[in-house]
Amino acid sequence: MAGGNARFLGATDVHVLIVDDGRVLLLRRGPDAEYGPGLWTLPSGHVEDGEDVVTAAVRETHEETGVALTPELLRCELVMQHRGPRATAKARTGWFFRAVGLTRATGRPYNAEPHKHSELMWADLDDLDSVPGGMVAYVRAGLDAIAEGRPYALHFQEPGTAVAHVPGTSALVPLAAADHHNVPLRRALGVREWLRIGGPWTWHADEPVPDGLPVGQSWGWLFAPDGRALVLAAPDGGLNMPGGTVEPEDADALATLRREAYEEAGAVLADSVHVGYLHDHQGLMYRGVPSARVRIAARLASLGPAGVDPATGVTWRRLLAPPRMIAALLGGGQESLAEALAAQRTAHERLGVPLCDAWTVEEVSKEGTDFE
Repeated sequence: MAGGNARFLGATDVHVLIVDDGRVLLLRRGPDAEYGPGLWTLPSGHVEDGEDVVTAAVRETHEETGVALTPELLRCELVMQHRGPRATAKARTGWFFRAVGLTRATGRPYNAEPHKHSELMWADLDDLDSVPGGMVAYVRAGLDAIAEGRPYALHFQEPGTAVAHVPGTSALVPLAAADHHNVPLRRALGVREWLRIGGPWTWHADEPVPDGLPVGQSWGWLFAPDGRALVLAAPDGGLNMPGGTVEPEDADALATLRREAYEEAGAVLADSVHVGYLHDHQGLMYRGVPSARVRIAARLASLGPAGVDPATGVTWRRLLAPPRMIAALLGGGQESLAEALAAQRTAHERLGVPLCDAWTVEEVSKEGTDFE
């Protein structure tokens, strides 16, 4: 003991996100539940004596939903310390996992413990406020932290506040995390992060480039039919998105993207939509002139045979990965993640591209592929 205070022995709980096409599985606590009756929550529970958090997550998910996970299917999204609103509440630590790679073998979820939960539902992750009857505030805070790309957080509720989430209010406090740059994943793929030159770069989602700000670059979030996007890797491991510098002969930013994507990756684009732009305030790549780096989302029609990029003299490896993973691989922190999520949302809403829930990378063959 230090200073005469008793050592803290808090409980640990686990929560599992099962996501399908942008919807997350929720369970409704029964009317006789000791905490939060009638409120919606994730498959979850306490870590039992002798268990690790992964074993507990697998067990609780199967007990509550019938879904048979294995440790290999779990990805840790968030660790959050929480204290509930009751006067006697003690702090606890919650581990939030996402289940990936679900198949018929893992089973379809159902209400496996009707004595604990009255029903289940699939809730739109982009509209959790519309969940009928409300959610447990702790669980909603966890989902909000994950949506923001925050891997660590605190959620200490003031005594007497509501157990249920109240729209517009939250006790969530994200913690600044060391950026480990996804070193193991980059090592496995043989790639390295893309380094931004100069700063600051400010992301402007869903906004046109203002008059007077020249467009220096046009990059694309180019989506395959399964919702993964194209990212390019050079022989030395350097990463890049399809696109490049706007040339005088290009009619507009989309023309730049179509030309560059074909030269770099043999990519032929279908329909497209403007996502936003990055304001490069220093413009070190453009003779010190502040400029806009435009971002466009498009559906991929095809990827032709791999060839030498005339601008760089290299043959790019073509990787298909979920937008969140691309943001993590490229680096750039919250700005990079905000851009990726904006591109994914815009492509889903405007182009009908499905939301990709997988966490897998596929390298396109040198022969290429047709998507339409």
